[in-house]
Amino acid sequence: MSRLSTFFLMFLLLLMPLSFSYAQSTKVIIDADTGNEMDDLYAIGMAILSEKMEVIGLSSAHFNNAQLLTDSLWHIYPTKDINTLKISQSLNEEILEALDRSDIPHPKGAERMLGYAWGYYKGAPIPSSQASDFILNEVKKLEEGDKLKVICLGAVTNVATAIELSPEIASKLSVYLLGMQYNVEDGIWNKNEFNVRNDLNAMDRLLANKKLDLYVMPASTSSSLKFAKQKSLNKLKNIKHPLSDILARRWAEVNADEQWTMWDLALIAAMLDPKTAELEERLAPAENGGRLINVYTDINAAQMEAQFWKLLEAQLSND
Repeated sequence: MSRLSTFFLMFLLLLMPLSFSYAQSTKVIIDADTGNEMDDLYAIGMAILSEKMEVIGLSSAHFNNAQLLTDSLWHIYPTKDINTLKISQSLNEEILEALDRSDIPHPKGAERMLGYAWGYYKGAPIPSSQASDFILNEVKKLEEGDKLKVICLGAVTNVATAIELSPEIASKLSVYLLGMQYNVEDGIWNKNEFNVRNDLNAMDRLLANKKLDLYVMPASTSSSLKFAKQKSLNKLKNIKHPLSDILARRWAEVNADEQWTMWDLALIAAMLDPKTAELEERLAPAENGGRLINVYTDINAAQMEAQFWKLLEAQLSND
């Protein structure tokens, strides 16, 4: 073998581990209040179908809020004796069955918030659940130096609970969440947002934990990703798959107007293709210590939508 051939062989051998690691899918746990609206279902579907992401767990989250006490209906669900966790869990299982992926663990989350309505402190209730136990068990499986990625599409109760039960796991987690409003120009946060309202205590605990890697997709950033109803229904009709039937049905179940904001889908799309979003280090809210966290400050909504439909059509049309 010539010296030149030997050089190229050594060069290729050096590249092989790099290429292999790059090709590996990212392992994630998705924690979702799937029964709340519509975008969770689209986000979960995209994550499971993508070869870039390996969903190792899909847990359910509650979406308890004050409006459930005043209104007779929440979308199609009667609010009397409503169990929001049960609704989310049922939809999670339906999605997995439609994709023939019931092998993915789907633990139940907590039915209530962390602590009390007036706050959380040492000695306040910690609502342990199958979901928090699952996170703790997955952390134990990590190799030295690895981190477990947890994506929260609703209230962050389950991951915050896991950390409260075992504080040492914070440094072994990377939490991606959809929540809060953020003014990019002046750097001001606003927690007057649905997911935060469902468990402000849990959100505050994550924001203040300096050992935790935190990635935030503010609702104000993801709000530019909107799907048109008729266009979406036409595309779903042409795909002809059990999942597309579920996604189409959801437009009627949430009484959607002519378009719907795909808040949660924006977070999944940004993780799958970082080129579709701008991610910057910004200061967390001052009341939580003002540490640096990772914030999505802008997204390319048109590119995200195009990639979603391209993936769905490619993965489901031939089934």
